[in-house]
Amino acid sequence: MTLSEGKPSRLPVIVGLIVICTLAFGAVWMQGAKYEPVLIGKLAPDFALKNLNGETRKLSDYRGQVVFLNFWATWCKPCQEEMPSMESLHQAFEADFADDFVMLAVSIDKSANDIPAFMAKHKLTFEVLHDRWGKVDRIYKIMGVPETYVINQNGVLVEKIIGPRDWNIAQHTQGMLALLQNSPIPPEG
Repeated sequence: MTLSEGKPSRLPVIVGLIVICTLAFGAVWMQGAKYEPVLIGKLAPDFALKNLNGETRKLSDYRGQVVFLNFWATWCKPCQEEMPSMESLHQAFEADFADDFVMLAVSIDKSANDIPAFMAKHKLTFEVLHDRWGKVDRIYKIMGVPETYVINQNGVLVEKIIGPRDWNIAQHTQGMLALLQNSPIPPEG
């Protein structure tokens, strides 16, 4: 009688575990690789979200304009503090650069129910998109709210701001103003 007689072989179990682990690792790796990091100097990932009227907006619809893309939530205290200066910026740039600038505020609130009252309370007039399921949040890999991305006329990310900012301070808007006054060179191709 040999050692292998009477004892089941462990080889199929080991091979099975290796296959399962490899498949699991591959699935996780593919999910992480699905979205490239959002980097300054690279094309901003396109997305489609509904606004508060139920109309779908795509980031690519605003190609040719400077896009101020802000992620926020009604429950976020720093967002509440930042919003009045965002409205001031929106009003100023809307008056001077109506066809060249757009402000998109992406709410990550789970429900849109509180958003209209929040907008009314703070007298906000810029467009709000709702990311109820965190789809765009995951694409942009936001660290928290508020977080702002400035995208040039060619759809390229030129600035990423983590945390609130007072948009009434000139040094915070210089980059956007320069983009609006001097259009970037269109990409080749």
